[in-house]
Amino acid sequence: MMRFDPFREIEELTQRMDRAFGGAVNSQTARLAPPVDVHEDEQGLELTLDLPGVQPDDIQIEAENQTLTVQAQRRYNRQEGRTAHRVERAYGTFSRTFSVPAKYDLTKVEADFDHGTLTIRVPRSEAAQKRTVNVRSGGQLNAPKTVDAGQGQPGEPQPQIGSQDQPG
Repeated sequence: MMRFDPFREIEELTQRMDRAFGGAVNSQTARLAPPVDVHEDEQGLELTLDLPGVQPDDIQIEAENQTLTVQAQRRYNRQEGRTAHRVERAYGTFSRTFSVPAKYDLTKVEADFDHGTLTIRVPRSEAAQKRTVNVRSGGQLNAPKTVDAGQGQPGEPQPQIGSQDQPG
């Protein structure tokens, strides 16, 4: 007589579901979606992805049309004469695509891969850099003001293009 083991039943059900829907054991259908951290500062964007077990040669980064795409592959190493009793880590390929605002320069993307962490830096474009503008008043130079291209200062009304008719 066999004792009822709920954990064994759950494990068998999980294995049947993996086989039915192409679980992570099949490296051709497995999809990885590693988490990403996205930070922004005055220099630009920084995206950080964890890619443990991925070789640098298996990473491809494409940047075009305000889109940044990261593709990578984590290979499963099958060995003859060795039986896998459990394969829980994800293997296969993945692709993540990020929409990047026009104020960033995709022609100057830099990437570093260190100890399984991919760091991608996208600098601000020259047109979006903060710059100092000298303001003249009555022909005299006043204190310079720093403005961010494409944005007004917080709390300031935005300039309107066109005209509005006022009832007279």
